[in-house]
Amino acid sequence: MVRRPAALSVNLAFLTIASLGGSSEDVGALPKFIENVPNITVTVGRDALLPCTVEQLKGFKVAWVQVDTQTILTIHKQVITRNPRIALLHNDHRTWHLQIKNVREIDRGWYMCQVNTDPMRSRQGYVDVVVPPDIIDRESSGDLTVREGQDVALTCRAKGHPPPSIIWRREDNKDIVLEPGNTGHGVGMKGSPAAAAAAGRDGRGGGRYTGGSAREAQGETLLLKKVSRLQMGSYLCIASNGIPPSISKRAHLSVQFPPMTWVPQQLEGAYVGQDLTIECHTEAFPKSINYWTNEKGDMIVAGERFEPILAESSYKVYMKLRIRRVDPQDFGSYRCVAKNSLGETDGTIRVYEITPPRTSAEGGVSPQEATEDDSKEDLATSPTHKKERKKYQNFLLPKGINDVVDQQQRRKTYGQEETGEPATHHDQLPHYPAHDGGSACAGAPPVVVLLLLLLLLLGATAHLRLTIPPWPRL
Repeated sequence: MVRRPAALSVNLAFLTIASLGGSSEDVGALPKFIENVPNITVTVGRDALLPCTVEQLKGFKVAWVQVDTQTILTIHKQVITRNPRIALLHNDHRTWHLQIKNVREIDRGWYMCQVNTDPMRSRQGYVDVVVPPDIIDRESSGDLTVREGQDVALTCRAKGHPPPSIIWRREDNKDIVLEPGNTGHGVGMKGSPAAAAAAGRDGRGGGRYTGGSAREAQGETLLLKKVSRLQMGSYLCIASNGIPPSISKRAHLSVQFPPMTWVPQQLEGAYVGQDLTIECHTEAFPKSINYWTNEKGDMIVAGERFEPILAESSYKVYMKLRIRRVDPQDFGSYRCVAKNSLGETDGTIRVYEITPPRTSAEGGVSPQEATEDDSKEDLATSPTHKKERKKYQNFLLPKGINDVVDQQQRRKTYGQEETGEPATHHDQLPHYPAHDGGSACAGAPPVVVLLLLLLLLLGATAHLRLTIPPWPRL
C-alpha cells in the first residue's frame, strides 16, 4: 500500500502562497474542492491525467506540485517545469487537470493540487506506473550442453513493475523432472501420494515437494539433478506480472552420451529368392555416423540388391537393411555400427537359411487349389444345391407300384445273378425285405401281399355261402 506523504515543508508552502498572491477581499469566501484527486494506474508509455476541480476560486490561484521531488509543476495557467511532457488543462476557472504524456517510471509518486489559501488547502493523488515484464538476457541461461549424469541449473532473471513471477515449461509440453527445492504445478503431476499432497489441491496446484514431475515449475532457477537423455530439449522461461504482454526466453539443453544399440531380432531366417529386411535401433548425441557391414567387415552401400534405410528422430536412429532376392552367399552375420566423438557401438544380426515353402509342383497343395476345394465344398452344402439334388432324386424314383416291383426284380436279375453282389446305384431305391418262404409272394411288397390275402378271404366267403344249407322255415 502506498503511504500518503506529509505536507510540504513550511518554506515551500509560504513560497507557493507568496507566488500566487491572493487578495484580501477573497478571504471571506474560501474555495473548496469538489472531489479528491484519484489514485491512478497507467502503463509506461501511455498518458496520465490527474483531475482537480475547485469551486469558488475567485481570486485565488491553483498550483500542481510533485511531492516526492518537491517540484512545482504549474501555477495557475502557466507551466513552470521545463519537462515537455507536462501540460495543464483548465476550463471555466473551475477545472485544473494535470496531464503527463508518455509516462515513465520516474513519474511514479504523489502529486498535489493546492490552493493558496491561509492555511493552504490541497488534495493528493498517487500515480502508479506499471511496467510489463522484461527478461534480463545477461543474467539468464542460454543454450547448454552437458554430459549425461551431470547436474544442471537453468536461471532466468526478469524485471518489471510489479515484480514478475517466473515459470518454466518444456517446449514439447512434456513433464519436467523436479528436484527438492523446486516448485511445480499443473495437470499431470506425478510422484508419490505424499508428494502430491504436499503440492496441494490433489496435485493440481503449486507447492514444494521432493521427487516427481510436473508440467510447470516455478522460480528463477530450475535445478535438474543427474540429467539423462530423456531431459534433453528446449525449456521456456516465461515471465509475467499481470501487465501484458508476458515474455519468454528459450534455453535448449543438450545432453551428450556415447552411442548405444538395440537389436529387436538377432536371428533372421530366410530362403533363397526371398526379400528380407533386418533392423537395428541406435541412440547417440552428438549425432552418430551409422552404417551396415557384412560378415567380411565390408561396408554395405546402396545398390541393386542392398538398400540401407535410416530414419532419424531427435537422438534416435532407426536403421534398416533391405536385401532383395536373397542369394546363398547372403547368409551370415551383419553388423549395424554407430559412431560419434564419445564412442562406438554395434549390433549383430545373423541371417540363416530356412526351407522354402512347398509349392504345387512338388506335390503340395497350392493356395489356389485349396481355395477351389473350399469353394466346391461350400457349393455342395449350400441350400440351393440341396434343393436341386432332391428334385433330381424324385425324378429318378418310379411313380407306380409295378414300376417299383419291376425295378426291384431287374436289380436282382442283373445285379445278384451276374455278379453275385447287390446292384448299386448313385441314388439308392427303396429296399423291401424278402420273405423266408419260397412262395410266389417272396420278394413282393407288403401291399401286394395284402391284396392277395383280401382276394383269398373273398373267395373263402363265397365258398361258405355255397356249402351251407338254408335254414328251415317255421
